[in-house]
Amino acid sequence: MNHSSQKPEQRSARRLTWKKLGQVIIYAVCSFLFIFVTLEVSSRLAAKDDKKPQEKTETKKIESEKAKAQKINTEKKGVIEKITLEEEARQTPWTRSQISPLHRVPLMDEFNEQIVPAAPSSLPLSTRYSCAPCHEYETISQGLHFNLKKRPAIDRPSEPWVLVDDKTGVQLPISYANFPGLWKPEQIGLSDWQLICLFGRNLNGGGPGEPGEKEITADSRWSVSGRLEINCFGCHNASPLQDHSEWVKQVMRENFRWAATAASGLGEVKGMASRLPSTWDIIDGPNPDDHEWAVVPEVKYNQTLFDSQNNALLDLKYQPDDSRCLACHSVTARKAETKAAVERDVHALAGLKCVDCHRNDLSHQMVRGFQGEKTAIPGIKQDSLTCAGCHLGEKPEKGGEGYAGFLGAPRPAHRGIPKVHFERLACTVCHSGLMPEKEPQEIYTSRANRLGIFGKANWTADYPLIIEPVFVREKDNKIYPERMMWPAFWAEKKGKELVPLANQTVSEISPGLFEVKETVASLLNCLYPLAEEGFDPAVLISNFLFEPNVDGSLDVHRVKLNKKTDEDKFLLMQKKGSEVKLLLPVFNPDEATAEMEDRILNVLNALKLQKPAKEPALAVGQVIYRLEEGYLQKEEKEGEAVLPAPGWLEGNTVRPLFDDFWLRTLCELGDSRELLTEEQIALGLKRLSETNPSREFCYVASGQVFSLNKDGNLRASQHPAARAVSWPLAHNVRPAQQALGKNSCTDCHSLNSKVFFGKIEAPGPLKTRVREERLSSDLMKTGSFFQWIFGLTFAVRPALKLVLAGCLLVIGLILAVVILRVTGKVSKIADEAAQKENRR
Repeated sequence: MNHSSQKPEQRSARRLTWKKLGQVIIYAVCSFLFIFVTLEVSSRLAAKDDKKPQEKTETKKIESEKAKAQKINTEKKGVIEKITLEEEARQTPWTRSQISPLHRVPLMDEFNEQIVPAAPSSLPLSTRYSCAPCHEYETISQGLHFNLKKRPAIDRPSEPWVLVDDKTGVQLPISYANFPGLWKPEQIGLSDWQLICLFGRNLNGGGPGEPGEKEITADSRWSVSGRLEINCFGCHNASPLQDHSEWVKQVMRENFRWAATAASGLGEVKGMASRLPSTWDIIDGPNPDDHEWAVVPEVKYNQTLFDSQNNALLDLKYQPDDSRCLACHSVTARKAETKAAVERDVHALAGLKCVDCHRNDLSHQMVRGFQGEKTAIPGIKQDSLTCAGCHLGEKPEKGGEGYAGFLGAPRPAHRGIPKVHFERLACTVCHSGLMPEKEPQEIYTSRANRLGIFGKANWTADYPLIIEPVFVREKDNKIYPERMMWPAFWAEKKGKELVPLANQTVSEISPGLFEVKETVASLLNCLYPLAEEGFDPAVLISNFLFEPNVDGSLDVHRVKLNKKTDEDKFLLMQKKGSEVKLLLPVFNPDEATAEMEDRILNVLNALKLQKPAKEPALAVGQVIYRLEEGYLQKEEKEGEAVLPAPGWLEGNTVRPLFDDFWLRTLCELGDSRELLTEEQIALGLKRLSETNPSREFCYVASGQVFSLNKDGNLRASQHPAARAVSWPLAHNVRPAQQALGKNSCTDCHSLNSKVFFGKIEAPGPLKTRVREERLSSDLMKTGSFFQWIFGLTFAVRPALKLVLAGCLLVIGLILAVVILRVTGKVSKIADEAAQKENRR
């Protein structure tokens, strides 16, 4: 049909139709942009509205806390409104100088008398009086490290003290703070005296070390040991003579009043207060009749550290060195076999010191550096000393080059990381602690495992067992990396509660049940006369070789055997390095030398001293060697000939040296780290029940509660007291190159993610297959199935990206065709319009 033949009305309608189509497209685009902008603005306004109530709530909480504090201070002051001139004179305001003065000062003893180092009867120094002229002792005593009993309840959990008893399999977390799973000292019957004896090694004095008259119990020996005053030198003494190990040794000897003096290197302290009678007092002086055992501690001062006026020349630092902090706060992975394998904190490598972030004033209220901390120190914005405060600054909305954090800290870009990560994760999740593995790693800490104490013996203890990192969602709905441990203790059931039993109670009711290794070690030590020179006696059970060690227990070695021995059989061996052979080779009793019989006599006498109720003997062939009024007797026995071996004589039969129960226990434990077997637990519970028939007992370990059923067999159940306890970690901090997510999102979001699907198995002193097992996603409350599905999307994302690219290409081609067709039609219409105009 020719366009020229069309009627004018038809051509006009066609032009109007294309015009309307263009208008509809423009209207649609404008409507879409309007709706998009409206939704985006409303969502942002809603987000701000959500934040405002939270900010108001936090502000109200802070104002409420301040009001309470002011009210308490007002009540304490009472009617006193002005400070007297005498009190004002004692205050020592900051001089505004950035350097510390030379401390050439007189040292005072606990009677506030000046110490004369040359005097033979000089007493140890007292920091309360030696530091008091310039520093308020009472103010310092309220500090974080000293005021353990009055720490703010709003603080987040920190590492607890752990009561450990290797014999009865106990690792019980203790703290004065009110957090679930932690036991207060008074709840388990620990007095201040007992607490200091157990944990004073890593306390800097004060607090429970200086109890009031009402807190002194009958079992304490404060009059003998003296108070454990705040040890200012432990942190601020820059002298290379300062020795934390010496502090530990003096505390363990109950030389509390002498500990600071000995550890500072100002003087040498000999003697042990733990050997003195409880009636002794410092004014009694030394005992002239005892110069070997109950020796009174005495100070021999290093007079080169004093001037002619008896003033001490002290090298003190306002800011302690990191080594002073690490004496109590270092953490090491157990798998790190050398010091070189330990990764240092990135801040330490950059030259920062601990006190650069963890600041304090005279009050010693240490800044811990976590978001929302409530400690108030004048002149310090604590939020600026957190991870975000330091690296993002006060205006986190500004970024890029030219903007840096606090004191020039590098500002992270975090390109490509969704905002939700910063809302739900703490910075430490990606940047702190050990890198996540399929299972959390076991660690040693200074406070729990006694790191950093040096001497002839190895002080490091395997227990308690602590693991990291474990990711836990806390009350603020954020996820933190934490260290975790599971309690283990004997308890009595009282209704729905479990009340821990004293370790001594369990040991007394079950004598010999938990000292299997110690008993076997003591018997092996009796066999030294039979061993060749340079060799140590040992016993081979199954494929494990046990030999006594200096701690009175057993060292275990796994050996390869051509044929595995029975669990109820053993062979007495002797060991020298890697050489192992039989302790006593076969010999003819009729041809035994006098030297051999003397060795046998010495062994039998040693065994008799070890077990007076039993009669020791040694059988060889068809002959029995036994004791008769202290002399060696040789008798014929009936039956088959046997290999030479000592044992216990019952009638005419020589029973094995080691009990079957000991053999089963040692064979089951082998070279594992566990301390107890299920058989020991069952026997212990039976003896407790027999002694107290009306009471019900249990043993808690590995997240389970073990008790006896009606048949006397061991059963496991759940209870809140068996749950794990954890506390957030912050160090060691890893740089961005070692942070989670440095490779891609799949560092965390994958089908086999170590972060979400890491297996957490509760370790403990009991060797059992019944343990609490969880996934990290359970503690994070994210749901393992959801994380698996979410991780699956990352696995198929490359394929999805290809599909999406193909779809976009097809859509692009379709749009191109449509545009070409529309363009052609528009140009055709334009040509027709032009032709029409030309005809006119």
